[in-house]
Amino acid sequence: MNDHRELFSDEAEHALLGAIMLDGELFDLITARVSTADFHDPENAALYQVMIDLHATGSPIDPVTLNDFKPYLPSGGATIAYAGELAKNTPSTANWKAYARIVADLAVLRRLVDAADAVRDSAGERRPVAEIIASAQQAMADLRDLDTGEPDYKRMGEVITRNIDLIDAKFSGAVQSGLSTGLTDLDRLIRGLRKKTVTIIAGLPGSGKTTLGLQIAQSIACTGAGVGMVFSLEMPEEELGNRALASIGSIDLRVLDSGQLHDDDWPRLTSAVKKIMDKPLYVSDKSGLTVPRIRNICRQVKRKHGLDVVVIDYIGLIGSDGKAFNRTSELGKISTGIVNIAKELDVPVILLAQLNRDSTKRPGKKPIASDLRDSGQIEADAHCIILVHRDMDSDDGQNGVTELIMPKCRHAPVGSCWVQQQGHFARFVDFVGREPNHDGDESSRPFAKRFSGVKEHV
Repeated sequence: MNDHRELFSDEAEHALLGAIMLDGELFDLITARVSTADFHDPENAALYQVMIDLHATGSPIDPVTLNDFKPYLPSGGATIAYAGELAKNTPSTANWKAYARIVADLAVLRRLVDAADAVRDSAGERRPVAEIIASAQQAMADLRDLDTGEPDYKRMGEVITRNIDLIDAKFSGAVQSGLSTGLTDLDRLIRGLRKKTVTIIAGLPGSGKTTLGLQIAQSIACTGAGVGMVFSLEMPEEELGNRALASIGSIDLRVLDSGQLHDDDWPRLTSAVKKIMDKPLYVSDKSGLTVPRIRNICRQVKRKHGLDVVVIDYIGLIGSDGKAFNRTSELGKISTGIVNIAKELDVPVILLAQLNRDSTKRPGKKPIASDLRDSGQIEADAHCIILVHRDMDSDDGQNGVTELIMPKCRHAPVGSCWVQQQGHFARFVDFVGREPNHDGDESSRPFAKRFSGVKEHV
């Protein structure tokens, strides 16, 4: 498209700038609706930014003060001459809302055209169709909240009114605080999986983080609590299926892999198939999925089946858009993108992550949040972090006793709990034995109370 005249209005931009100079009380109202980037003409955008910078100093805005603050605009023209001409020719400040609407709407249209041009360019580069669609949907998602007509704020009384209704519903049992993980002590620790949150489950390779993530989604789907979507960027779907059958049917995973089932395994297998066959648990084992592609798949599932929980295994295998400077920056962008998916789709997201091996070098070998590999942004973005710790140098660890350490949670006190890993069944179960002895450094932790294997830090 060579002619974009219909996608901007010099008259509206001029009138909006003039209105600010003629009525100082309009500044906050206009700047709340229109940004510098919304102006098409660079000269108008530059003058608008000068107005914003001048207002921040506490000075009034008129042609003289603007000129004193910045005598020349990018074109080299005098600020006082350009600003004075705009102020003189502004027909009326009473119509500022109409001017602001025109400027903002045309800015959105230009961005839509830019997004369409980008899609066309991608198509010309013969990129995969799925990748082009994901990019287009990402562009549309970026535009979705530009101008909804809704205010960007709410009176606290409105928020509290909704909270009271929700508290009452929880009290009566009509609504749960969050989805259950299927593990009693873990539920007590994290107080349920909440909508719009990201829970990081991290561990060393072989610690059981994949088992735990899959099991949570499986429990939610198979108990009728909701619809689960699992992204396995490393493990093929066939292995995910065998793990689900082993977990639900109490069948040794090695037997399923070999196909050498014993007589008593067959009824268990039949029972497991019945329990999972029609349940709303969906999987994708596509490798190298990017954040936009993950969002696209989640939106498909939500549109067709509903969606209540998403599990992604794991962040280190999520594909890059190629725009970051290094892998740490890349993972930071990915982490923030996953948080946006949780908010946009109104679901809890469980994001698996690797830990570095620093924890194995410290006394007690217990991991901490900063052991998350490659990016502190992951730790910062997470609403809740669960570190899977199984000390394989101890007898308890050899027997599957695993500690789930929660060093961060925005809706519950930090703490830890114990679970029993049954590796041959690819699952965790509630821990019913005696709590393992603590290491020397563990005894100094300020636990406020303990119950059913759960410890809370205050």
